[in-house]
Amino acid sequence: MPKASRTKQEIELIRDMILDTALQLIIDGGFSSLSMRRIASRLGITATTIYNYVSCKDELNLLIRMRGFGMLYDKLERGYESGRTHEGRLGAMIRGYAEFGVSFPAYYDIMFNMATPKYRDYVGTEMEPAALREKEIALRCFDIFTRLLREYVEDYRLDVDEGFINGHILALWSDLHGIISLFNSRVLLEVNEEGQTIIDRRVNDIIAAALPLNGSPRGMTDKKKRKR
Repeated sequence: MPKASRTKQEIELIRDMILDTALQLIIDGGFSSLSMRRIASRLGITATTIYNYVSCKDELNLLIRMRGFGMLYDKLERGYESGRTHEGRLGAMIRGYAEFGVSFPAYYDIMFNMATPKYRDYVGTEMEPAALREKEIALRCFDIFTRLLREYVEDYRLDVDEGFINGHILALWSDLHGIISLFNSRVLLEVNEEGQTIIDRRVNDIIAAALPLNGSPRGMTDKKKRKR
């Protein structure tokens, strides 16, 4: 009898197992250590079987990154939707980012720290379309912060340009990335054994610094006040 076709759920389950295994191999030995043969060996299947689900290790890299940025965006979007004020939304989004970073350190590492190929590395190759899709998913995480700050600027009628907004978000991101990376690398624990307490306190500090001061964010000027 011919072998029955796999269901959609079975296909997704196997693909998830392949991605999880590929992620662990990259974390353990870097992108150069990744191969279909090693994935197959860990899963107890043949390398030929792997090719039924993904075409190459570069596709695996992009799929892992897409999944990670998709997970992060879901966290940020829930934070954005949960608040009734700009301040509440921003605080929830920052906490969501930090929660993702410390809860999924393997994904966070491959997304932001490890020397895995990025979009520019795939330009001009057959993987460029997939890499562009990965980049678009990643940029949504930046864009949702941009959207919130633009809404805030508009509601408060603040006299700032896009350069200021982008710089403000990059500064916020740098602060968050720094404390998450220190925590995940365990360097923070070498300095202070209460690492979780420290990161919670630092995230609260980042939120406080990002929230409005006297009706407008630090460095912003209210148009109404300037006209007086």
